[in-house]
Amino acid sequence: MGRGFQPRHSIVQRRLLATLCVAALTVSATGCSGSAASPAPSVSKELTVYHWWTAGGERDAMDKIDLDFSASYPQYSIHDNPTVGGGGITLKTVMQGMLAAHVPPDTFQSLAGGELKTYVDGGYLDNVDDIWAAQDLDQKYPPILGQMVTFNGHKMAIPINIHRANWLFYNVAIFNEYGLKPPRDVDELITDCQILSLRHITPIGLGTRDKWTAVFLFDTVLLSVAGPDAYEKFYTGLLDPQTDKLVQLAFEKFKELVAYVDPSHGNFTWSDMPTRLGSGQVAMMVLGDFAAPLLTDAGYKEGTDWEAVGFPQKPSETFLMVIDTFTRPKGIQHPDATTDWLTNLASAKTQADFTVLKGSIAANQDVPISTYPDSLQQRASEAFKTLRSVLPSSIHGALAPLPFLDEWQDLLTVFLYSPDVDRALTQTSMLMKSYDVAGNSAWYWAK
Repeated sequence: MGRGFQPRHSIVQRRLLATLCVAALTVSATGCSGSAASPAPSVSKELTVYHWWTAGGERDAMDKIDLDFSASYPQYSIHDNPTVGGGGITLKTVMQGMLAAHVPPDTFQSLAGGELKTYVDGGYLDNVDDIWAAQDLDQKYPPILGQMVTFNGHKMAIPINIHRANWLFYNVAIFNEYGLKPPRDVDELITDCQILSLRHITPIGLGTRDKWTAVFLFDTVLLSVAGPDAYEKFYTGLLDPQTDKLVQLAFEKFKELVAYVDPSHGNFTWSDMPTRLGSGQVAMMVLGDFAAPLLTDAGYKEGTDWEAVGFPQKPSETFLMVIDTFTRPKGIQHPDATTDWLTNLASAKTQADFTVLKGSIAANQDVPISTYPDSLQQRASEAFKTLRSVLPSSIHGALAPLPFLDEWQDLLTVFLYSPDVDRALTQTSMLMKSYDVAGNSAWYWAK
């Protein structure tokens, strides 16, 4: 990725080939011909579910959904298909193959916003307007959730929970020993890192085997330097990285942080970070609240061993949200089972049971804050309801188009090894033009 950098179309082609292979294998396995037609609905009492919740508390939370569904609808047999890959990276490829081959599962997980839009634009989904109306979700869900799943005037998925992406977790013992306070902006974060580094403590943990973690860290820097309005404009292609001074400053500050990131970050995934923080191998990490259950499961206690704050809090505080949803594909074999599944997901009971284990907060606002046993979830729920700035988290496809984000996370991960600001700004500008981020994100501003 030097002066001759171009978007990696060869890599895109290889991923497309992998997708086609998945499709071909799926068609073969189901006995479909090359001109595969949608499977006819079946009267069998089955439900096939695809999702990416495989790690620790996520898996436990998904198991709880299955148990709640079976308790309410015991006539169905659930075929659960977890697909490994943080943030659903692998599942997206699998789904594109299955959907293109006209062999959709009965339901699958998607993030709200731009990722969901790719399935809508492909013509792969039926709307869920009937469920939305029957469950009165306009009254139970905050308006922003409805907006993030509405395309062409129709609700296209059922949100089940909300994660906050921009938590800064820190090791309490380390901070107490050196008299540190949680940083409120990137300059305070750099100052804390300098103090810790002088004492031979690794300041920031990162697991870039999941490359999106580099974007999580960058986004907090961008918010701290430029604020929420510039954040939205950047990820919808309305700012030119090569000329915008705030974007340039964000990269300069990100470069300063690189020296304080664990140099072995490429050896780890996001799910490795919680235990590294709890054990004191790193002092801080920027992750979503989905990291909290892994800390708890490893025996580390909130307030005693670790703590977390929304970050940044200066110049203002923003809630970066990740919205998990489930869909109703077209041409499915068990439409009644899917309708019952989505109806159950929308219920306050299922969402309460699920989010307590998942570390997230419920989309259904009938779930009271008192449901959550720990301070982090209670604070997340309160912040979601009270902060003026609640925006989609960038990397999982809520704002910018997925092909851009695929290469954007690569760019930032490379930046951690070779922090050349001018090169990064040039490459970012090229990627935004190549993938027409402004045009492909125009839907966001139309809501």
